[in-house]
Amino acid sequence: MSDPILQMRGVSKSFFGIKALRHVDLTVYPGEIHALMGENGAGKSTLMKILSGAYTPDPGGEIRIEGKVVQIHGPLGGRAAGISIIYQELSLAPNLSVAENIYLGREISHSGLLARDAMRAGVGPILERLGADFTPATRRAWTDAYANVAWAMIAAAEEDDALAQAA
Repeated sequence: MSDPILQMRGVSKSFFGIKALRHVDLTVYPGEIHALMGENGAGKSTLMKILSGAYTPDPGGEIRIEGKVVQIHGPLGGRAAGISIIYQELSLAPNLSVAENIYLGREISHSGLLARDAMRAGVGPILERLGADFTPATRRAWTDAYANVAWAMIAAAEEDDALAQAA
């Protein structure tokens, strides 16, 4: 068996003295898919927000990515560590194209202008692989875009390196 790509050991989080997480462990190996399940308030979102850098864990726990201990300071630190989180409540911009929504927050630009062609080119192969019936330039009604971009964002998280290489 290969080494884990992610290890969270003894991770805890308190909010105003109330423990939301108590010494949680999570280990993920390459090729695995995990689902965090539990009742409302069980700490699923809290754990993922710690991993992404949205929350700071209480002292004492440890996060390892590819065997190296990491300190994730904020969402940009999470992205720099290779973490992409797709939250249950997607934040989409209905006035943007599928490609622009996927690149939201990490847009490609040249000379200060958005490089929409480069973003569409980066997203195209992912949408094709998914068998999507829309293009990266598609702008749809909010309900259609919500469902379609959700699938594209899942692919984007899986193919983050492919998107970066397209830049």
